[in-house]
Parts: sequence; structure tokens; C-alpha cells
Amino acid sequence: MRSIFLVLLTCATLMTFSHVFGSPQEAPEGDAAAALLARLEGTDATGKGKVLDEVIADGGNQIQAVLSQVVDRTDSIGTPKEWQQQLNSDVTARQVISGLVMLAAAPGNEQNSAILAGLLVQQLSEKSKQGVERFVTRMLGDLGNPIAVEALSASVRTDEDWSDETIRSLGSLPGDDARGSLISLMLEAPSRWKPAIATALATRKTSTSLIGVLITSLKDSDESVQIAALDALVSHGAEQAMKPAVDLLLQCDPEQKGMHAQRILELAHKLDENQHEVYARNLLDALLLTPGVPEKRRTVATRLRQRCGAWKSLFDGSSSEGWIGDVDGYQFSNGEIHCTAGTGGNIYSKDQYGDFILRFEFKLSPGSNNGLGLRTPSSGDAAYAGMEAQILDDSAEKWANLKPYQYHGSIYGVVPSRRGFQKPVGEWNQQEVRCDGRKVKIVLNGHVIIDADLDAASRGGTIDGRDHPGLTRSSGHIGFLGHGDAVAFRNLRIQPIVHN
Repeated sequence: MRSIFLVLLTCATLMTFSHVFGSPQEAPEGDAAAALLARLEGTDATGKGKVLDEVIADGGNQIQAVLSQVVDRTDSIGTPKEWQQQLNSDVTARQVISGLVMLAAAPGNEQNSAILAGLLVQQLSEKSKQGVERFVTRMLGDLGNPIAVEALSASVRTDEDWSDETIRSLGSLPGDDARGSLISLMLEAPSRWKPAIATALATRKTSTSLIGVLITSLKDSDESVQIAALDALVSHGAEQAMKPAVDLLLQCDPEQKGMHAQRILELAHKLDENQHEVYARNLLDALLLTPGVPEKRRTVATRLRQRCGAWKSLFDGSSSEGWIGDVDGYQFSNGEIHCTAGTGGNIYSKDQYGDFILRFEFKLSPGSNNGLGLRTPSSGDAAYAGMEAQILDDSAEKWANLKPYQYHGSIYGVVPSRRGFQKPVGEWNQQEVRCDGRKVKIVLNGHVIIDADLDAASRGGTIDGRDHPGLTRSSGHIGFLGHGDAVAFRNLRIQPIVHN
């Protein structure tokens, strides 16, 4: 999402750069900002890129000269005329730095971004006046380079009056270091900063430590901290938010029922997305049993409750009932289906499905290889007679030279998947597969790895050059296609998609 935003932002900047830099005018002698502004005005995208490259290549001298013209606007210096001249210079300098930041933040400018971030960090570390420091922290947030994590963290701790905005800048930086810094601040900071930190944590990648610090913050004596932490937990779809969210709904004044009910609806939706539909059902039941909830919220809750309750289990937890095929090559017990090492084979659901959402968990052994049959017949090679979504240990060295369409989640021979979202071998992975008409979407551990149109993917021939007649099937069995490697499955459930 961030990269898309930066592309759009850069395009807008390049098309309307005059709005950032102002109208062309002759640069006063010795005015670094105006001189650089004059070079940028009226140039095309290529020209602006060259200017950025040049000012970076000279060691940052021009950028530092421009930064020296930024002043603290609350600190009047000299005569009114002199101060007005400084303010005019300040406006130009801020426009130039802001424009350079937008250019450097664009994809493909990573090296320039890192150097510019370093120059801004240097400015921040020189104990500038407060108004200058605030501008620099905003620019570091807009630039979004993780080099700035340490400097922004230090700035939060030393600039108490402006910490909220600096926290927002820190929250806009990508990566685990920024997340870890925010978590540390949440533990150490005074309560007045914590709502802003919790809001920043709401958008970060979920981790055990992140959820833990938000849970701890629910006990803060400051109610605004509690609410911010709860909303952040809701954003992450954490089940630990269920009880406090319901408690607020039960205890709030009648005019607040709608607001707190909306939070519960958002949490239930997140829980369902995270494959915790049982939690979502329980939460929605609590909402529907609460008096005073507005009717519009009840209607939405009822619909979501029906959707969460429409799942059908594909496995009874203890036997091969409901499965056909090479069932002797699998073990069915203790809530898990195990493809037995050295045997395996193909098993299929007894029932057939057309449009559906399938959810399950799988656990790989080192180098393991299996497959997920979709809309497949109960005989033949599912990769061609139906569809096969790969189940594979992508990290195994022996699979290092496969074709892109052979790695985990790929529709074999047809659509390659995005990689890098598997959990380590031996841990349980969550996967959702949505087959809806000619569309197939696969989500692995919360990340979309396939979002394909089968007609588009096979138009003019498939990428493996083979015929895949099974792509035209509108229904078939769900299958696990073993190759003698140990793979475990659990929590298999399916929901037909009903088209009104």
C-alpha cells in the first residue's frame, strides 16, 4: 500500500511541481533555497530527477545550505523587515526540502532516500530550535526511510511538547526497528504520549510483543490510553480485545451504544478475516443480546453472524469419513490429517463444490511437497484435470531451482504465487482459498499470494505450455495430493458462496 501511495504522490508531484515550488523568479544572490528552486522550476520529471541526483552527489552541501534557512517561526529575530525576509526565505527553503523529499521517497530512489535521510538526521541531531526540529521530523516521516528510526525515537524523548507529531513520523517508517521502537516507547512513555503511540502501533505488523504491550496498556489509569490501546487491538483482530470491547458496550451511556457497537462489528470482521470465526460468532452474539444497540448495527451484526455461522467442517477430527481416494496413505486422528511419509497419495472430499471459500491450517516438514486439489475430479492428474494449488516447503534447498509456478500457493503451471509468507517449517500456517467463478484468491498467513482470473491467466496458453482442461471446470472435489512427504492439516472448513 505504501509503495502505491508513493507512486501516486510522485506522479502528482511531477505533474504539478510548480505548486510545490512556486512561480519562477530570479534567485537573490547567496540565497541557496531560491537558487535551487530556480533550477527545479519549469523542468520535466527527468530534469527534476537529475537535480536531485546532483544535490545528493555534492555531499549534501546544497541541502544543508537550504536547511540552514529554515527558522523557528515562533522566534522573531531582528527588525520587522529583517524578520519578514527570514520568513520569506524560510518558506522557500521548506518548499524545496519538501519537494526533494517527495522525489527521494519515490520507488527506485532508495539510495538518494537514504542519503537525504542521513542529512535530515544530522540536522535533527544538531539540537536545532524547536520549530526547525518539528519541520525536520515531519520531513523524515514523509521520506519514510528506516534510517531515521533512532533519531526520531530520541527526538520523541527530548521534545515533549511535540512528541505526538514525532511519534506519527516514527510510525510512518517501515520495518521491524520502527515497530520495536514504538513498543519500547509504549512501555516507557508518560500517558500523554501513549494514545499517539497506540494509534501508530495499530498499523504495524502484528507480533507477540506488540499485542502484549497493547494488552498491558488496557490497564493504564488514563481512559484515553485504554481506548487507544483497545482500538489498536481491534485493528489487529486480537481476540484479547473481545472482553473489554463488550464491557464498554454494556457499561456505556445509551447515546454511545452505536459507537461501541461499531467497534465490535469491526473486531468481529477482523476475527473472521483472521480465521477466528468462532470468536466472531460469540462476539456478535454478545452484541445482539445487548439492549439499546441501534437497529442499523443489529442488522449488520445479524448478516455477519450468518456468514460466520455458514462454515461446514470437512473433517470430523477422528476418521476418514467424508473422504475418498488413498485414505490408507493418511492418518485421521486427534483433529489432524497427516500425509504419511513414504506413502501419501491423493484423497478427495466425498462432496463436490463449485464456488466456495476454503480455510485450513497446514504444517510442513523439511522439504515436504503436497498439493491442494480445487474443483478436481477424483481421478487423473489434478494439476491438469482440475486445478492444483501447490503445498511446498519453499525454504528447502532441493527446491531452489523450481519454476515460479511450482512454489507454494501457485496454481500449478498457470499462475505463480507471491513468496515469502510461509512460517518456519514445523509451525502451523493458515490458508484461505476463494474460488468464485473464474476468480481464484489465495491468502497465506494474512497475505494475498494469488489473485487470479483464470481466463486471463490461460488466454493464449498457460505458462508451462501444457493443456489444463480442468481450468474450465465449474465444480469438483477438494483434494490433498501427497507425494510421500509428511504434511499435516487441521481445521478444515468450507463455505459455499451463494450468489443472489
